Amino acid sequence: MRKPRVLLIENSRAVTGALVSAVRSSSQLSHRFHIEFVLPSGSKASSYVQQHGLMVHHLPMVELQKSAPSLLAYIPMLIANTVRLGKLIKSKQIDLLVVNDFYNLLPATYRFFGGKVPLLCYVRFLPSKFPSGLVRIWCRWQYRHSYGIVAVSQAVKSELKPDEKIVVIGNELPVEETPYTLANSKTILYMANFIAGKGQQYALGSFARLVRDFPDWTLRFVGGDMGLQKNKVFKTMLMTEAKVLGVEKNIEWSDFESDPKAEFLSCRFSLNFSDSESFSMTILESMFYGRPVIATRSGGPQEIVDDGITGLLVQAGDVNEMESAMRKIMDPAFALDRMSAAAFESVRRKFDRSNTVDRLGNLYQAALDAKLNSNNR
Repeated sequence: MRKPRVLLIENSRAVTGALVSAVRSSSQLSHRFHIEFVLPSGSKASSYVQQHGLMVHHLPMVELQKSAPSLLAYIPMLIANTVRLGKLIKSKQIDLLVVNDFYNLLPATYRFFGGKVPLLCYVRFLPSKFPSGLVRIWCRWQYRHSYGIVAVSQAVKSELKPDEKIVVIGNELPVEETPYTLANSKTILYMANFIAGKGQQYALGSFARLVRDFPDWTLRFVGGDMGLQKNKVFKTMLMTEAKVLGVEKNIEWSDFESDPKAEFLSCRFSLNFSDSESFSMTILESMFYGRPVIATRSGGPQEIVDDGITGLLVQAGDVNEMESAMRKIMDPAFALDRMSAAAFESVRRKFDRSNTVDRLGNLYQAALDAKLNSNNR
């Protein structure tokens, strides 16, 4: 029996949490759907997708930026890519389109010009991160042309204009189950790409205040720069600051790790001090591997971390509160093993397959059924 064919369109030029989530759900839905990906030409994420047995196509997608040349080039390129997408849909006999974030207008534009294949749209960023005028345009376009809108958290949904099409489905857990193990490490993990707003500078500043009292602890940063100069500059700034603070011997740096299991299992707990988070794949993964998280109250993390039970929540940008939380959890008298076990259990209850992957698969099928019913009228 022929499986419905799904084309998932993703903007990532490197491996991101959004891409990992899309690959993870696609792999787990492969028994129900044949899913292929579209990535930007030259994307460094292609090999990651292919390693998971998923076919990748490429289009010369561009992101809308504030510069005049970008604005002038965007609409002609969008129209040209719409034509390319239509040809790909026809040649691959695609039954359903999925766009992995609402700022990518390509599949909605295909629908605007008469495309008949139904569309589902993810919203994986907090809309407040973007200019309100753009958000209104993106939402109007996606609401009009999509069968359903998938918000990855209640935090995301709360920032969207109410609509009956919106459904909240959190990110899925890693596929491979892992038994709970205690951690005797004195490593603190910060896993995030080096992007301004991800909060590494707060981790560095608060940890520097603790080194004198905890000289045998290490803060380990793991993440990539996505090939962008501004991210390279940000990482270099952090490395320079570590030297200025005199803690470079207690800091480790590593490139992006597409399989983070070993990193999480090797740490005692992890940090996420982002200014804003729609969900946070790294928080989910850390807790999945039994490593509690100190995270900012920045949107999605509050829906994953139960403060004081499975981790600690702090105010975004508050280095004093971050230092206090880290000191608390690093104290040998703190019941960290109890918190680790609670984190391990909590995400398996909140984000098990029935609450994530299965619901997504049912939404895929509902979109396909709606198209079939409209054709039979």
